Amino acid sequence: MKLFSNFTLKIMAIIFMAMDHIYTYMNGALNNQVPIWFGYLGKLAAPIFFYLIVEGFYHTRSKSKYIQRLFSMAVLMIGVDIVFKIPNNIFLSLGFAVCMLSMIEYAKSSTDKFSILNWKILLAILFGIAGFFTEASLYGVGMVLIFYLLREKKVCMVLAYIVFSLLGLVTMIGPDFIDAAFLWDYQWMMVFAIIPILMYNGKLGISNKFIKWMFYWFYPVHLIVIVSLAKIISM
Repeated sequence: MKLFSNFTLKIMAIIFMAMDHIYTYMNGALNNQVPIWFGYLGKLAAPIFFYLIVEGFYHTRSKSKYIQRLFSMAVLMIGVDIVFKIPNNIFLSLGFAVCMLSMIEYAKSSTDKFSILNWKILLAILFGIAGFFTEASLYGVGMVLIFYLLREKKVCMVLAYIVFSLLGLVTMIGPDFIDAAFLWDYQWMMVFAIIPILMYNGKLGISNKFIKWMFYWFYPVHLIVIVSLAKIISM
Protein backbone atom coordinates (compact mmCIF):
# COMPACT_ATOMS: atom_id res chain seq x y z
CA MET A 1 0.00 0.00 0.00
CA LYS A 2 1.37 3.38 -1.05
CA LEU A 3 0.28 5.43 1.95
CA PHE A 4 3.04 7.96 2.52
CA SER A 5 3.79 11.19 0.68
CA ASN A 6 7.11 13.02 0.79
CA PHE A 7 5.72 15.20 3.59
CA THR A 8 4.55 12.21 5.64
CA LEU A 9 7.89 10.42 5.32
CA LYS A 10 9.73 13.55 6.42
CA ILE A 11 7.48 13.89 9.48
CA MET A 12 8.19 10.26 10.37
CA ALA A 13 11.92 10.77 9.85
CA ILE A 14 12.18 13.86 12.07
CA ILE A 15 10.20 12.10 14.82
CA PHE A 16 12.53 9.09 14.67
CA MET A 17 15.53 11.44 14.61
CA ALA A 18 14.31 13.39 17.63
CA MET A 19 13.77 10.14 19.54
CA ASP A 20 17.32 9.04 18.71
CA HIS A 21 18.78 12.34 19.93
CA ILE A 22 16.68 12.26 23.09
CA TYR A 23 18.12 8.83 23.84
CA THR A 24 21.66 9.90 22.93
CA TYR A 25 21.79 13.18 24.86
CA MET A 26 19.19 12.89 27.63
CA ASN A 27 19.48 9.27 28.74
CA GLY A 28 22.46 9.96 30.99
CA ALA A 29 20.90 13.11 32.43
CA LEU A 30 17.71 11.16 33.22
CA ASN A 31 19.59 8.31 34.93
CA ASN A 32 19.12 5.92 32.01
CA GLN A 33 15.34 6.23 32.11
CA VAL A 34 14.92 6.83 28.36
CA PRO A 35 13.89 3.49 26.82
CA ILE A 36 16.41 1.97 24.43
CA TRP A 37 13.74 1.56 21.76
CA PHE A 38 14.01 5.32 21.24
CA GLY A 39 17.46 4.51 19.87
CA TYR A 40 16.14 1.57 17.86
CA LEU A 41 13.53 3.72 16.10
CA GLY A 42 16.11 6.45 15.64
CA LYS A 43 18.02 4.23 13.23
CA LEU A 44 15.14 4.52 10.76
CA ALA A 45 15.63 8.26 10.33
CA ALA A 46 18.81 8.48 8.23
CA PRO A 47 17.73 5.93 5.57
CA ILE A 48 14.46 7.79 5.05
CA PHE A 49 16.31 11.10 4.71
CA PHE A 50 18.79 9.61 2.23
CA TYR A 51 16.00 8.03 0.21
CA LEU A 52 14.21 11.38 0.04
CA ILE A 53 17.44 13.21 -0.87
CA VAL A 54 17.70 10.95 -3.93
CA GLU A 55 14.06 11.64 -4.78
CA GLY A 56 14.66 15.34 -4.24
CA PHE A 57 17.64 15.18 -6.60
CA TYR A 58 15.32 14.03 -9.38
CA HIS A 59 12.50 16.44 -8.65
CA THR A 60 14.20 19.67 -7.58
CA ARG A 61 13.91 22.63 -9.94
CA SER A 62 17.50 23.69 -9.32
CA LYS A 63 20.17 21.24 -8.21
CA SER A 64 22.63 24.08 -7.56
CA LYS A 65 20.22 25.83 -5.19
CA TYR A 66 19.45 22.48 -3.57
CA ILE A 67 23.17 21.99 -2.87
CA GLN A 68 23.54 25.59 -1.67
CA ARG A 69 20.71 25.18 0.86
CA LEU A 70 22.18 21.97 2.25
CA PHE A 71 25.71 23.34 2.59
CA SER A 72 24.45 26.64 4.04
CA MET A 73 22.70 24.68 6.77
CA ALA A 74 25.83 22.53 7.17
CA VAL A 75 27.89 25.67 7.86
CA LEU A 76 25.31 26.78 10.42
CA MET A 77 25.50 23.36 12.07
CA ILE A 78 29.28 23.61 12.35
CA GLY A 79 28.70 26.65 14.56
CA VAL A 80 26.07 24.82 16.61
CA ASP A 81 28.39 21.83 16.99
CA ILE A 82 31.22 24.03 18.26
CA VAL A 83 29.04 25.89 20.76
CA PHE A 84 27.24 22.82 22.11
CA LYS A 85 30.15 20.38 21.70
CA ILE A 86 28.21 17.84 19.64
CA PRO A 87 29.21 15.95 16.46
CA ASN A 88 25.91 16.11 14.54
CA ASN A 89 25.76 17.53 11.02
CA ILE A 90 23.48 15.53 8.74
CA PHE A 91 23.38 18.45 6.29
CA LEU A 92 27.03 17.87 5.45
CA SER A 93 26.26 14.23 4.62
CA LEU A 94 23.19 15.19 2.57
CA GLY A 95 25.07 17.95 0.74
CA PHE A 96 27.89 15.61 -0.24
CA ALA A 97 25.26 13.07 -1.33
CA VAL A 98 23.71 15.51 -3.82
CA CYS A 99 27.19 16.50 -5.06
CA MET A 100 28.03 12.84 -5.64
CA LEU A 101 24.83 12.29 -7.59
CA SER A 102 25.47 15.41 -9.69
CA MET A 103 28.97 14.16 -10.54
CA ILE A 104 27.68 10.72 -11.45
CA GLU A 105 25.04 12.26 -13.73
CA TYR A 106 27.65 14.48 -15.40
CA ALA A 107 30.09 11.59 -15.92
CA LYS A 108 27.30 9.48 -17.43
CA SER A 109 26.30 12.19 -19.90
CA SER A 110 29.81 13.32 -20.90
CA THR A 111 31.48 11.97 -24.05
CA ASP A 112 34.93 13.42 -23.33
CA LYS A 113 37.06 10.56 -21.94
CA PHE A 114 39.53 12.92 -20.24
CA SER A 115 36.69 14.84 -18.64
CA ILE A 116 35.06 11.60 -17.49
CA LEU A 117 38.35 10.47 -15.93
CA ASN A 118 38.68 13.77 -14.06
CA TRP A 119 35.13 13.53 -12.77
CA LYS A 120 35.66 9.94 -11.68
CA ILE A 121 38.74 10.98 -9.72
CA LEU A 122 36.82 13.82 -8.09
CA LEU A 123 33.96 11.44 -7.37
CA ALA A 124 36.32 8.97 -5.69
CA ILE A 125 37.72 11.77 -3.53
CA LEU A 126 34.19 12.88 -2.64
CA PHE A 127 33.23 9.31 -1.73
CA GLY A 128 36.20 9.23 0.62
CA ILE A 129 35.34 12.53 2.27
CA ALA A 130 31.66 11.63 2.64
CA GLY A 131 32.48 8.14 3.85
CA PHE A 132 35.05 9.00 6.49
CA PHE A 133 34.51 12.62 7.50
CA THR A 134 30.74 13.14 7.69
CA GLU A 135 28.16 12.02 10.23
CA ALA A 136 26.55 9.35 8.06
CA SER A 137 29.95 7.86 7.13
CA LEU A 138 30.07 4.86 4.78
CA TYR A 139 26.49 4.01 5.69
CA GLY A 140 25.36 7.24 4.07
CA VAL A 141 27.41 6.68 0.92
CA GLY A 142 26.12 3.11 0.63
CA MET A 143 22.49 4.08 1.10
CA VAL A 144 22.66 6.90 -1.44
CA LEU A 145 24.21 4.63 -4.08
CA ILE A 146 21.66 1.88 -3.46
CA PHE A 147 18.70 4.25 -3.65
CA TYR A 148 20.11 6.02 -6.72
CA LEU A 149 21.51 3.17 -8.81
CA LEU A 150 18.59 0.81 -8.17
CA ARG A 151 15.82 3.42 -8.13
CA GLU A 152 13.98 1.82 -11.04
CA LYS A 153 14.59 -1.76 -9.84
CA LYS A 154 12.65 -1.93 -6.59
CA VAL A 155 13.21 -5.62 -5.85
CA CYS A 156 16.97 -5.28 -6.34
CA MET A 157 16.96 -2.08 -4.29
CA VAL A 158 15.18 -3.79 -1.39
CA LEU A 159 17.47 -6.83 -1.44
CA ALA A 160 20.63 -4.69 -1.69
CA TYR A 161 19.44 -2.44 1.13
CA ILE A 162 18.61 -5.37 3.42
CA VAL A 163 21.99 -7.02 2.83
CA PHE A 164 23.80 -3.70 3.31
CA SER A 165 21.91 -2.98 6.54
CA LEU A 166 22.63 -6.39 8.04
CA LEU A 167 26.31 -6.63 7.07
CA GLY A 168 27.37 -5.23 10.43
CA LEU A 169 25.83 -8.19 12.24
CA VAL A 170 28.49 -10.47 10.78
CA THR A 171 31.18 -8.76 12.85
CA MET A 172 29.18 -9.39 16.03
CA ILE A 173 28.93 -13.17 15.71
CA GLY A 174 30.13 -14.69 18.96
CA PRO A 175 29.05 -15.46 22.53
CA ASP A 176 27.94 -11.85 23.14
CA PHE A 177 25.95 -11.57 19.91
CA ILE A 178 22.61 -10.63 21.53
CA ASP A 179 24.12 -7.93 23.73
CA ALA A 180 26.18 -6.61 20.83
CA ALA A 181 23.24 -6.48 18.42
CA PHE A 182 20.64 -5.07 20.81
CA LEU A 183 22.62 -3.02 23.33
CA TRP A 184 25.98 -1.92 21.92
CA ASP A 185 25.64 -1.49 18.16
CA TYR A 186 22.13 -1.65 16.77
CA GLN A 187 22.78 0.33 13.59
CA TRP A 188 21.48 -2.73 11.70
CA MET A 189 17.95 -1.80 12.76
CA MET A 190 17.97 0.70 9.94
CA VAL A 191 16.87 -2.30 7.86
CA PHE A 192 13.29 -1.65 9.00
CA ALA A 193 13.28 1.75 7.27
CA ILE A 194 12.63 -0.09 4.03
CA ILE A 195 9.02 -0.62 5.16
CA PRO A 196 7.93 3.05 5.13
CA ILE A 197 10.17 3.68 2.11
CA LEU A 198 8.27 1.05 0.11
CA MET A 199 5.02 2.74 1.16
CA TYR A 200 6.07 6.02 -0.49
CA ASN A 201 3.50 7.03 -3.10
CA GLY A 202 5.71 9.45 -5.03
CA LYS A 203 3.53 12.45 -4.14
CA LEU A 204 4.79 15.64 -2.54
CA GLY A 205 1.98 15.98 -0.02
CA ILE A 206 1.61 19.21 1.96
CA SER A 207 4.07 21.68 0.51
CA ASN A 208 4.75 25.40 0.81
CA LYS A 209 7.69 27.66 1.65
CA PHE A 210 7.08 27.46 5.40
CA ILE A 211 6.95 23.64 5.34
CA LYS A 212 10.12 23.44 3.24
CA TRP A 213 12.13 25.60 5.64
CA MET A 214 10.54 24.05 8.69
CA PHE A 215 12.21 20.74 7.86
CA TYR A 216 15.57 22.47 7.41
CA TRP A 217 15.37 24.43 10.67
CA PHE A 218 13.95 21.60 12.76
CA TYR A 219 17.34 19.89 12.78
CA PRO A 220 19.45 22.58 14.50
CA VAL A 221 16.60 23.79 16.71
CA HIS A 222 15.64 20.37 18.10
CA LEU A 223 19.30 19.54 18.81
CA ILE A 224 19.82 22.85 20.63
CA VAL A 225 16.69 22.24 22.73
CA ILE A 226 17.54 18.61 23.56
CA VAL A 227 21.20 19.26 24.41
CA SER A 228 20.30 22.37 26.45
CA LEU A 229 17.67 20.45 28.42
CA ALA A 230 20.16 17.65 29.08
CA LYS A 231 22.69 20.16 30.44
CA ILE A 232 20.07 21.86 32.64
CA ILE A 233 18.83 18.54 34.05
CA SER A 234 22.40 17.45 34.77
CA MET A 235 23.15 20.55 36.86
